[in-house]
Amino acid sequence: MPHDDSSEQCNSKKSKKHVWAIGLLGVGSAIWFLLRTGWKPSRIAYPCQQVALTNIEVFKLMLLTAIPTLTTIRSTLSPLKPVGILVLLLVGSAFITSDSGIQALGFTFAQDTSDYNRIPIQLEENVALASEHTSDVFLAQNVTGVEGNVTPAISALFELMEIEGLHFYNTTFEPTGLIERDDVVLLKVNGQWTQRGSTNTDLVKAVIEAIVNHPDGFIGEVVIADNGQGLGRLNWPSANAFDNSQAVEDVANQFLDYNVSTVLWDMLRYDTVDDYDLGDFSEGYVRSSSWDADTEIFTSYPKFITDAGFYVSFKNGVWDNTNGFDSDRLKVINMPVMKSHFRYGVTGSIKNYMGVPQGYIVPSVDPGIPHEHFSIALGGMGTLMAETRMPILNILDMIWVNAHPMENSSLRGPWSTYSSASFTDIIGISQDPVALDYWASKNILVPTAEYLGYTEHSSLDPDYAPLSDQAFGIEEMDESFHNYLNRSRSVLADAGFQVTMNTTEMNVFVTTITPTTPTGTQPTGPGLQINPLMLAILIPISAILVVGAVALVKRRGLTTAAKNLDNPGHWSESCRK
Repeated sequence: MPHDDSSEQCNSKKSKKHVWAIGLLGVGSAIWFLLRTGWKPSRIAYPCQQVALTNIEVFKLMLLTAIPTLTTIRSTLSPLKPVGILVLLLVGSAFITSDSGIQALGFTFAQDTSDYNRIPIQLEENVALASEHTSDVFLAQNVTGVEGNVTPAISALFELMEIEGLHFYNTTFEPTGLIERDDVVLLKVNGQWTQRGSTNTDLVKAVIEAIVNHPDGFIGEVVIADNGQGLGRLNWPSANAFDNSQAVEDVANQFLDYNVSTVLWDMLRYDTVDDYDLGDFSEGYVRSSSWDADTEIFTSYPKFITDAGFYVSFKNGVWDNTNGFDSDRLKVINMPVMKSHFRYGVTGSIKNYMGVPQGYIVPSVDPGIPHEHFSIALGGMGTLMAETRMPILNILDMIWVNAHPMENSSLRGPWSTYSSASFTDIIGISQDPVALDYWASKNILVPTAEYLGYTEHSSLDPDYAPLSDQAFGIEEMDESFHNYLNRSRSVLADAGFQVTMNTTEMNVFVTTITPTTPTGTQPTGPGLQINPLMLAILIPISAILVVGAVALVKRRGLTTAAKNLDNPGHWSESCRK
């Protein structure tokens, strides 16, 4: 019987089509890899780049390796292909359009079209009626100068603080100051979100400049840190800055003559360790064995080795083998950005400490969110501050704020795009995180919301206790801003710290920088310009179209195959089609 090679020819052509498909995926991945990496090799470590490299490697293996069972596998799974494609695309759609997916893939929501016209807010000073147990709040407005320069504003604020008896520098002539020349100064920023959702890096740069310009000569180290609970990054390609390509790591690299470094505690949270005094010199998180029943939290804190070689315990200070812990040598400056928040109304100085704990120590009511996040409602961040380390200063970034209330707008925080943020151009400083959050939300965030046209903004009001109904999304608030702030205040007050939500116990000082319009080139942040809403619509539609096309082709193929069974002489013709 003569050998009929028509079937082999058909299978060969099908195999070639399969190679072509993977080839196109490999080529597309290579183009994406080159465009996304650009001139920054460090982006190779991004998740999307790693996926692209994997696709390229798969194609390379296809060219180099034959897989004998490929035809069999393909034939076996063939009926499931439409369903598989639909499931894959729908799951991919859900991931890509989710907040975590957008952050992980490094997509940017839109071009930076920031409006540098300041929201017209008139800050008023306040004199405490109480004679003792008062909190000082210092505010500066019109802080952004040419090329996003915030340094003059920070200098003016520190001078205002000194007039009122709070000295930034600890020197031979002023031993009551905050920062000594050999301190390890930890800047706790918000690094969880891209664009205006993270701490302004121009502000971070100005604070570092002030520290390293210590009158006695700075010989310590500045460490910029955060724990984004798996979403944190200190190298966002679209940053919160005048030059929106200036990430936190870029700022650190500008101070080569000093010890300035970054550490992402996200990378340490998988390792539970003991502190240095117990002989454990590995990096990781130290957990308390004591459960705080009132605020439902196990306190935890990071310990790590800085780039300059300092052994740092967030709770206990700087360690050396001769003298043990030096608690006074570690200074924490809390640097949040003020935003609305769809679970807690407002996020500021208190809630920024969610970037300190380990996370997921006990099972959470939501597997995707660490249990500590829910303890915020009970004052858990107050417990964390009281039992680990209270910041020496809270510097609240209000240069750009998200003032969209959760009960009215889908643009509410904690994420904040370039287009959804408002330019208030204000910085606030206080040693009392509660007073700072209260005053700023009441006198800056709420007026900004009103300027944007919102008549209902109770979720932003620190005096409003009930939960507000969320207009967008199915989630209910975990707790009102007023309630979680007040409970945090209570915890800190019980621990002996001066904190207040009472304006009669607040002294508010205001300095106004000579207004200038920020000028200069605003580089556009790299990354694919993408609209998440359009993705949410287009990807499922594309999935349905693809599955429909596949089903149609399959149906046509089955019809042709049936005809060929009746007429074997048509096999070759079938392949050509």
